[in-house]
This record gives sequence, structure tokens and C-alpha cells, in this order.
Amino acid sequence: MVIKKKRFITLALSVCVGALAMVGLTACGGKSGSNQHYAQDFYAMSAISSFNFLQNSEGSQSTAVAQVQRPTGMQEGDVQNIAGYMGMFQDMLASDTTDYYTNGTVDANDQYAGVYNFKMTLTVPSLDGGQQSFSMYYNEVYTNTEEEIDDNELELEIDTTLRGIIISGEDVFNVVGQREYEKEGREEEISIEFRAYINNTDYILIEHEMEDGEVEYQYTIFQNGQRSVTEVEFENERNEKKLELEFVTSSQTSQSKLKYEIVQAPSNENVFNVRVKSATDGVATGETFTITVTSEGYLFNYSNGSSEVVAF
Repeated sequence: MVIKKKRFITLALSVCVGALAMVGLTACGGKSGSNQHYAQDFYAMSAISSFNFLQNSEGSQSTAVAQVQRPTGMQEGDVQNIAGYMGMFQDMLASDTTDYYTNGTVDANDQYAGVYNFKMTLTVPSLDGGQQSFSMYYNEVYTNTEEEIDDNELELEIDTTLRGIIISGEDVFNVVGQREYEKEGREEEISIEFRAYINNTDYILIEHEMEDGEVEYQYTIFQNGQRSVTEVEFENERNEKKLELEFVTSSQTSQSKLKYEIVQAPSNENVFNVRVKSATDGVATGETFTITVTSEGYLFNYSNGSSEVVAF
């Protein structure tokens, strides 16, 4: 069976997730300027995360040329999602740069001059090995700033609101964001969220929290009456390179949970061992299989002997 991948999260997201996770451990630094730069990194990562979801929200339908017996609990959408995250994993392993966007004021001759103050231009890898670019125009205003000295320690609170658009060719999507930054002595906490809309009911929400060096990301997709929540954790320690994904999909009548653990084989960088734990309405199952990167796409080899390819 060969299927076309419906990508909710662009391949380029992996570059930013890996880079931003490292930036998050050293950013902020107790200064409002570095806090602003940290927020720009997050907004850039969020714009890239949203870009492919917005452009491919209708998606291509899977094309089956033969029947395949998937493990219990794995649906076609699950296969498509994990194939998309495979691209994320590969880019995380290969990425060594954070140079994926520029940010500045809107030029006086720009069509959006006078409407938005800032323009972010993002250039990221595309699936065909080339590059793709798009822009985000936005305004970010301070809604609250408080600063005082208590017991010789600085207490600082900064809140902002972002509103803007993502634009690529003739496609224009509305985006909003919120940022909260708090500092008390040496303790810092930052909370940011970013929403990109297809319409009033279908959108992607990206949330990020950082407190004392601990970084968390959560992606929530609202589409066609369903709510899908994804948490991502990447590890690259010693000889083991691992990506853990946990997401929950809920509708009015059902709920499913999936946790993927993808580990690159130490003997072959194109082979990945996958462990899946799933639960649908309280019924739990487990499965292990391998994914091999081939010239045609991702080859899923299931333990029951069945296989399928997800094309790039």
C-alpha cells in the first residue's frame, strides 16, 4: 500500500523545535530585551509550525493500491501523522543552525505599511530538498508592565498581545498570540501561546512554558469537530537518539490516546524502531514495528508481516 502523506506539521518545524529547545535553556537572561528575542524565536517557530497545517488543511486523500493489515488501534490518520513526525525527527538529528528567519520593521513601501509594524520573513527546507519562504506581519503591544524592588530583589512582570497575519502567495491566515513573563530574583517564568486560524472553529494552538530551565511544548489542532493534542520530547544522549510523541484526539463520542517512541537504530541511520501504546475509550493495546527510509518514502514494516509506504 502506498499513501500520500497529509502533513499537519511541516517538515521545517523540526529545525525550529530542536533549535528553540536549546535556545530556551539559555534565553531570557533577566533582561526585557533578551526576553523579547526569546519570544520572537517562539513566534517564528509557531509560524512555521502553523504554515503547513494552514496550507494543507484540506489535505490530499490517501491513495490505497492494496489492502494492508495495520496493528490494532492504528488508523490511516495515525500512520500519516507518524510519517510527518519522522521528518521532524530526521531534521532534528541533522539540524545545526537557528538561522531560519529575519525580523524587522515593515518597509514604508510595503503594502501592509501602516497596518502592521513588524514583518518576519521565514525561509525553511521543503520536502523536495529546496526551500520555501513566507511572511508574518504583526503588531505586538504591551498590555501590562510592572517592575518593583522587594527585599533588594527585582520583581518584573511583562504581558503582551500579538495580532497579525501569515501570508504566502494569495493565502492569508489570521494569527494571535499572548506572552507573559515574570521574574523574581533569579527565578524566571515565561508563558507564550500562538493561534493560527483557518476559520473560527478550525485552528492550531501552540503553547510553550519555561520555568527555571524546564521547557514544555504542546500543540493542539481543532479541526472538523475534533481536538488533537500533541506533546513532543526529543532526546539525543550518548548513543541513543529518541523522539517521544504523545497525543490525544477527542470528539463528542470518543477519545483515543497514542504514545509513540521512535529510536534510531545504532547500526543503520535509516532504520527506526517504533513502539506504540494506544488506548481508545479505555481499551489499551501495544505494538512494535520498524520504519525504514527508502527512496520511495517511509516503509512501515509491521510485526504481523504487513507493510506500507508513505510517500514523501
